[in-house]
Amino acid sequence: MNASLDHVIVVVPALQGAIEDFRAAGFTVLPGGRHEGLPTENALVVFADGTYLELLAAREPDARESLRELHGTERWARHLHESSALARRFLPSLAGPDGVADCALRTAQLDRVAAESRRRGYAMTGPVELGRERPDGQKLAMRLLFPAERWLPFLIEDRTPMALRIPAEPAARAHANGAGGIARVTVRAGGVVSAAMGYVDHFDARITPRVDGAADVAFGRELLTLVEGEPHGACGVALAGVAALPPGITALGLTAAG
Repeated sequence: MNASLDHVIVVVPALQGAIEDFRAAGFTVLPGGRHEGLPTENALVVFADGTYLELLAAREPDARESLRELHGTERWARHLHESSALARRFLPSLAGPDGVADCALRTAQLDRVAAESRRRGYAMTGPVELGRERPDGQKLAMRLLFPAERWLPFLIEDRTPMALRIPAEPAARAHANGAGGIARVTVRAGGVVSAAMGYVDHFDARITPRVDGAADVAFGRELLTLVEGEPHGACGVALAGVAALPPGITALGLTAAG
């Protein structure tokens, strides 16, 4: 599969407060918009390498609190089962703690990717349509493909021009703190070895075991580190070009690449 890192989702408690915090930390933050089919809104921190951080928040604080209360009950599994594929992927992130929660790879010919993955025995949901309306009224359309395992990134394909979703203007991608891109994503999995083999099968990845029990995963120019733990999925991001970040930002799982 020919895929490259598209973005990393960072769940924040309230969008406007997060925008102010990231701007105070030297990031250029762009308006995102509101999603269709999800109770969420976002803002973007876009980098020169074409990747970005998606600051994701519930549109209504009460909605997120309700999800968190439901998450701790036996009704949670039934709620997800009765929900859409979009909700099944993203509601657990909203019900969890603030911080890095998921990541996406960009690819083309998503139908072919889905068919080939299923032919090889991998469970996939989608492609699923997702829309977002920007504050200026521009509507965006994309399709998503969800692997069954949360420690695998989901896949995204643009249906409207990608430049509408990821602004390409140099000023939009320049940051006062020097941040230039995502150097590494850390991903939790239930078993590092089995997850690493999943990346080999899906992305022809190269695996480098580490003495601490983690494993570095490289495919194309992407670099991830698999660690043991829960909840499964992305949990940390190292940013290239930035010297240091304030505690409020590092608490969300963002660090400066060494």
